[in-house]
Order: sequence, then C-alpha cells, then structure tokens
Amino acid sequence: MMASCNLGFEGDGAALDVATNWAEAYFNCDYHEAATYATTESDKWLRFAASNTTEQDLQTIQGKASVTADDNFTVANDTLRIVTLNVKNFLKTVAIGAPAQLQEEGTFLVTVVKRDGKWKVRMEGLPRSEKQSRD
Repeated sequence: MMASCNLGFEGDGAALDVATNWAEAYFNCDYHEAATYATTESDKWLRFAASNTTEQDLQTIQGKASVTADDNFTVANDTLRIVTLNVKNFLKTVAIGAPAQLQEEGTFLVTVVKRDGKWKVRMEGLPRSEKQSRD
C-alpha cells in the first residue's frame, strides 16, 4: 500500500546513513564495524557471517564493495524503515566450504529500526539480493 513512498518522517536521513554505513562495513567484511550500526540481536548473524569468511574472501573483497541507498522507503513509520540498497562488487557465497565469488551488483532490502532514539539495522538473517542473477 505504501510501497516506494518516501513519507518524509523525521529521521529519514539518519536511517539512510545507518543503513548505508552498515552495508559498507558488512559487504566489505568489516563485521565489527557493521555491529556498531546493528541491533544486539543481529550479533548472531554477524558472527555467523564472520565465521564463514575466509582469508581468501578478505583478499578478494579488499574494500571493493560500494553501496548506494534509495531515498524512497518501501515501508516507513515512526520507528521503522525498509531501505533499498544497491551494492556493487560484493562477495556472494555459492556453497558452504567453497570460495565466495565477486558479484557485480545486487539489490538488498534492509530493515532499520529506532531503538532508544537511535536507528539500527535489524538483521533477521544474512542479506539476500532481491535482484536475480542472469546466470
């Protein structure tokens, strides 16, 4: 009903900044930095991602991931934003134990919630691209 509608709530810029900063850290495999932008219940997902990141993955990514956020929210209210992020040059896990592959582009929906007056990314799993691969 409110799809792709920027309702102009107070804090829109802060929510976008948090989503973008989190994604820049996450997709560049800086999970400690990503945790500073995430809710405490997201820690288990960040630990899981970190435990499945190899030295080879870190050498492959080397800060290549870049993120842009769409300033129109899929959902927006006083304490919640669903932010659409376009990520370029990120690692895509293909199978457990197999090296991750550098993916050119993907679109991700990220939930940002307001907790104690601060915006935080709430992870309910590992991010999955909404854009389907042409392969």
